[in-house]
Amino acid sequence: KREEFVVYYQPKVSIDDKTLCGCEALVRWNRNGHIVAPGEFLPILEKEASVCQLDFYVFHKVCKDIRSWLDAGIEPVRVSSNFSRLHLSNTHLAEDILRIMQDFDIDSKYIEIELTEASDFEDKVAMQKFVNQLRQNNISVSIDDFGTGYSTFNALKDLNVNIIKLDKSLLDNIGDNKHHDEVVVKNMVNMINELNLEVVAEGVENSKQLDFLQNAKCSTVQGFIYD
Repeated sequence: KREEFVVYYQPKVSIDDKTLCGCEALVRWNRNGHIVAPGEFLPILEKEASVCQLDFYVFHKVCKDIRSWLDAGIEPVRVSSNFSRLHLSNTHLAEDILRIMQDFDIDSKYIEIELTEASDFEDKVAMQKFVNQLRQNNISVSIDDFGTGYSTFNALKDLNVNIIKLDKSLLDNIGDNKHHDEVVVKNMVNMINELNLEVVAEGVENSKQLDFLQNAKCSTVQGFIYD
């Protein structure tokens, strides 16, 4: 109610020409003038399921901002907004998202919904239905934290997503010959490219990682190396 949660936009950058090609809406808590990182409050909100309210709060803010940019004559890039798997019990989730977009008259090309992989069978069935509804309305859908779950590759086979986001942890050992991470990441990127999906590497922080990803044919990066 006090609007203490604020939304920041982290750019997604095209590796080839270093241009802005998208962004992710990230939430922070402005508590008495002090910015609180999500790691300190999201786990608590997820525990009590009020993270679902926060996700819609952020998405509403995203649509409001896109509308203000369009009204000011600024062409926005596609903005991704995160939705917790806890939403999957809501059978009207896709309709609720579409309603907010309609309220602000937002074209689907400006929106991307970011999901973390479902952990059990019931969630997977609900997620398949949800993703299909979004894709039928031309809304982009990405799987976040790819490469960390046990059933990671099932997500590629079973979900009609069009964007895969490689988890930051996959890049932590790039340049360290004692690990096999480079071989794993290179082949992941190749597989995603062959499936004609977009691939985004998260948590890119240094030029060594950036050079590796460019050589591996990863198209888009996101991280502190840019902002």
